[in-house]
Amino acid sequence: MRAPVTLSRYIIRQFLVSSTIIFLTFTLLIILLDALELVRRSHNHNIPAATIVQMSLLKFPEMGQRILPFILLIGAVLSYSKMTRMHELIVARAAGVSVWQFLMPTIATSFLIGVVVVTIINPLSCIMISRYEQLEDKHFQRKTGLSSVGKSGTWFRQKEFSSETSLLAGETIIHALEATDNDDNVDLREISIFVFKDPEDLGEHIFTNRIDAAEARLLEKYWHLKQVVVTAPGKKTISYDEYFLETDLTSKDIQNSLASPETIPVWQLPAFISTLQKSGFSASTHILHWHNLLASPFLYAGMILVASLFSLRPTRMGKSGALITASIVTGFLIYFFTSVISSLGLSGSLSLAMAAWIPVIVVVLTSVGLLLHFEDG
Repeated sequence: MRAPVTLSRYIIRQFLVSSTIIFLTFTLLIILLDALELVRRSHNHNIPAATIVQMSLLKFPEMGQRILPFILLIGAVLSYSKMTRMHELIVARAAGVSVWQFLMPTIATSFLIGVVVVTIINPLSCIMISRYEQLEDKHFQRKTGLSSVGKSGTWFRQKEFSSETSLLAGETIIHALEATDNDDNVDLREISIFVFKDPEDLGEHIFTNRIDAAEARLLEKYWHLKQVVVTAPGKKTISYDEYFLETDLTSKDIQNSLASPETIPVWQLPAFISTLQKSGFSASTHILHWHNLLASPFLYAGMILVASLFSLRPTRMGKSGALITASIVTGFLIYFFTSVISSLGLSGSLSLAMAAWIPVIVVVLTSVGLLLHFEDG
């Protein structure tokens, strides 16, 4: 028989109430721990308390998306174990409602939550995490925002770097029509470098030089430029076969400073991935992140199936804590398995799409198989 609408609504309500309680508990805990970590990091930076609180709140939506599968898992365990303990599900079974029929409302609800998170929460989270990174760059002097990739090419910003041996030392803006990231090196072609100085140390940088080069390679502590033309206001143009411009950038700095996947809304990720690949940089993390977002509603639904394995059988009084502990351990095992598969994808051992979808498929198929064995076997 079909599960009554009233029963479905009741199950959904119990699940949402339990999940909301867990969500609020985790929210307070995460914001508190993140604020304490920021306080520890800000020991030598004199950052106002209001800024620390603001940064913790800005970061939470992104962290919330990461822990949401665990929240849904624990919420489902609590709600189903409560209904089992109160004999409500036993009565439903006696009335002819199968386990699949009273799981379906919660599975559908979790899937819908996943769709809302991906389509609505994710774009808002991207805006907030971008603002968080701006504050982090400002207050903790991190090397973020040093690179930008667009249709016009790749742009780099090298913060002021003073050296007595470098004629053109200063803050530089680098533009390249083509770029290639080769692990330890970055190769550029068709480069224009704009050099600025702050001669009186007043925070006002003045344009001093322009460097045009056919190609450049980022090596340790300097840019190696070839076929170079240097121009400066009021001075004669000078040409060099090669030129060395000192820098404090590394290939890792540049790769890390590119817009992180978490700062790009799901709707814009495909276009950004395409631009990143055309610019010569690796888009592996962005591709994996995009597939993870697409797979997340199915992962949320799979967590309900996992929860059912721990909560649908009658348990003795006082065993609820053991069920919750077992479900949390299982959740961490799933997280560990997902991390391992993701690492294999990023290393090239697996396709990135498979790295995102394999954990979801394994969770769903394993849970369905065990449920069939326990309930129908």
